[in-house]
Amino acid sequence: MKLEHDHDFSVFYENYKDAIYKVIRFLSEDPQDCDDIAQEVFLNIYRSFSKYSEEKGSFYTWASAIAKNTYYTYRKKRRKEQDRVLDGDSTGFETFSAKDDFIENLEIKVVEQELREAIETLPEPEKSIILLKEIDNYTLERTSQVLNISSRTVSRKLLKALDLLREELERRKVIL
Repeated sequence: MKLEHDHDFSVFYENYKDAIYKVIRFLSEDPQDCDDIAQEVFLNIYRSFSKYSEEKGSFYTWASAIAKNTYYTYRKKRRKEQDRVLDGDSTGFETFSAKDDFIENLEIKVVEQELREAIETLPEPEKSIILLKEIDNYTLERTSQVLNISSRTVSRKLLKALDLLREELERRKVIL
């Protein structure tokens, strides 16, 4: 997939800026740092945009990895600056070692939270059907018994619920 650099990047920015910013906010507790880091992240993404390929995963996954790496580089640089100010005494600052598992767990938590919020927007009985059938792993028959509706209705409503959920996730720009 060959990307037209400026056009595709501007589309990417509009579609994913909020999602990428959420990743940064999750990593950094300081709102001012978030703005600085976000600026660096999108600059790094812009510089690397032509190197993206679908083999590296979705845009969101690729950009989230750049956001994570930019955050850690930013933190490392800030620690060094703070150490210099204190003449090498860094005992008051945390050391932060990043692990791939942490980032993977972070991405999963962000997506799970978005999914929970999206499910909450569904009307009834679609919301209950998704929760029972897909989250609680109820069988079709058990779901129909709990909701006191036919299995056929559960099947139909499940398809509708999944469509509504997909639309809501797309509206929120969440990529699974």
